[in-house]
Amino acid sequence: MNTACRFTLSLLLALAMATGLALTTAIAGEHDDIYENEVASSTDLTSDDISDAELEGFLLAAEQVQDIRASYAEMIREGDSGEWGELRQGAVDDMTTAIQFNGLDVDTYRAIGYLYQNDDEVKQRLDAMAAEM
Repeated sequence: MNTACRFTLSLLLALAMATGLALTTAIAGEHDDIYENEVASSTDLTSDDISDAELEGFLLAAEQVQDIRASYAEMIREGDSGEWGELRQGAVDDMTTAIQFNGLDVDTYRAIGYLYQNDDEVKQRLDAMAAEM
């Protein structure tokens, strides 16, 4: 993905969060482990259940989630141990928002991650889409 596109996506995410699109704490609380467990351990979904729009949303969200994780990991590494819990929760909230901003819920995002690792058809579809981006 080129720099202009990444900047645009980052800007859109920042604008969405600034205008209140961020999740409430109660909803984010359902997925407090997204920071540690981005991929589901199993899923009932199949490749037939996943649309191309969801796969595209997954690719965009995955890049943002990785950027968020890297940013917070650095802050956690450099921060005081008393701040770690708050920083981790910030990462969870931002990751959840990024996933939802790209049209997915956290469970679907995790399921697609699982299918990418375990379903050749989903892997091929995602790899083809990523090559076109």
